[in-house]
Amino acid sequence: MFVLDTGGDLTLFTRPLQMQIALALPYLIGVLTLGTTAGALLAWRYRYWSLHARIHQTILALLGLAFSWQLSMLGFLAV
Repeated sequence: MFVLDTGGDLTLFTRPLQMQIALALPYLIGVLTLGTTAGALLAWRYRYWSLHARIHQTILALLGLAFSWQLSMLGFLAV
């Protein structure tokens, strides 16, 4: 909740539910990226799945890391 003082009148600002959800999404993306990256590392270490599936999982993990890095650079993820 934000309070704005305008010449003796106080105005209260709150974030709408949609905004709260939108601001929580980058953190969810970060957690999912860490999980995908850990899964890809485990898949390569213990030879889970086929080679094609492991490559696909690795590409998804790299894309997630790149997207999380972009979110961090834009200020959506507090590091």
